[in-house]
Amino acid sequence: MTAPNYPPFMFAYGSISAVFAKIQSHDVPEIFTHDFLRFTLGFSRESDRAFIPLAKRTGLLTTDGVPTELYRRLRDPAQAAAVVAEGMKLGFVMFYAKDPDVQKLDRKALAALVAEVTGMELGHPSARAIMGTYLALKTLAGPRVETERVDNRRKVLERRSR
Repeated sequence: MTAPNYPPFMFAYGSISAVFAKIQSHDVPEIFTHDFLRFTLGFSRESDRAFIPLAKRTGLLTTDGVPTELYRRLRDPAQAAAVVAEGMKLGFVMFYAKDPDVQKLDRKALAALVAEVTGMELGHPSARAIMGTYLALKTLAGPRVETERVDNRRKVLERRSR
């Protein structure tokens, strides 16, 4: 029996923006380890350790913990929102497959989508953490998540009108 494939999440999703801010102010490590997270970036709580799997699932780190090009681009404040939006599309592909406009859902509809995608009951602690993680990333991505989809739709319409 295989384990369910849930979207990435952290119970301490409130620290995501702080970790990203610290990443922007530090050199890129050869490998992003728990020690780097703890001693260099200063996130030593047990719950902060879940940032590494989140970063892997959103394309910031390889499965071996090596920072990717997305990670490097995240360090540039001018590109950070676009990078987060791109990472969300990788990590939450299940959400976007069910509803391409997931970023427009209100909290109640998003909670229902999380329950549908994961099979968890509404209000389950892990479902709340998935939703909180998505919303924390959405805040960091700002309007980029929505704008990117509109731009793609505009390109399709332009091609059709030719």
